[in-house]
Amino acid sequence: MEQIREAGYHVLSFARVLDGIAGRIELPDKAVAITFDDGIACAYENALPILQEFDYPASVFVVTGRVGGFNEFTDVFGFPRRRMLTAYEIRTLAGSGVDIGSHTVNHLWLGKTKNSVVAKELQDSKAALEDVLGQEVPHFAYPFGSWNLPVRDAVIEAGYTGACSTISGRNHKGIDPYILRRSEIKGSDAPWQFRLKLKFATNDMPPISDARYIVGQTLKKWR
Repeated sequence: MEQIREAGYHVLSFARVLDGIAGRIELPDKAVAITFDDGIACAYENALPILQEFDYPASVFVVTGRVGGFNEFTDVFGFPRRRMLTAYEIRTLAGSGVDIGSHTVNHLWLGKTKNSVVAKELQDSKAALEDVLGQEVPHFAYPFGSWNLPVRDAVIEAGYTGACSTISGRNHKGIDPYILRRSEIKGSDAPWQFRLKLKFATNDMPPISDARYIVGQTLKKWR
């Protein structure tokens, strides 16, 4: 966040990004949005105080079937077991100005899932969050970045106004609001890698962070 501020970026809410690409407002130069996928509890424990310190908006996309539970859906990737947000924490985030969006019920690969299941995942997750918050939940992010045209159409039919992909690149006026670009920031990224991702809106960085992660996991197994 310090790097974002020092580099002169304007941090926008998800809703303002959608307004900008729709042409309803003019987006400032060097505009960025901050998003967090899955709904891991660290969004409340760690990210919220920092966002409040910098007065930055952000979006958190929640896997509703794991609210108050754990992130079992990442087991296949070897990630550590992490606590998920509770309903109270979700409400607190929203009350603090954080945009809460849907990330399905079960974190499925939607592009590989039957249309009827996709529709249920989209509708049920939206309804569950709206029940927790008592307000509309119009934003969505594709789990694993997995989508196809029928999935995109189902997102529209479910009543969402915009959705995030995991395709890197810049968003601009006229881009499809249901396939918004994002750059993935990893906890293992070095500060210089973050600066380059921010500047070039890319994921195609020297794979130092991936190599560091693989080495770390290997050392754990040896121990």
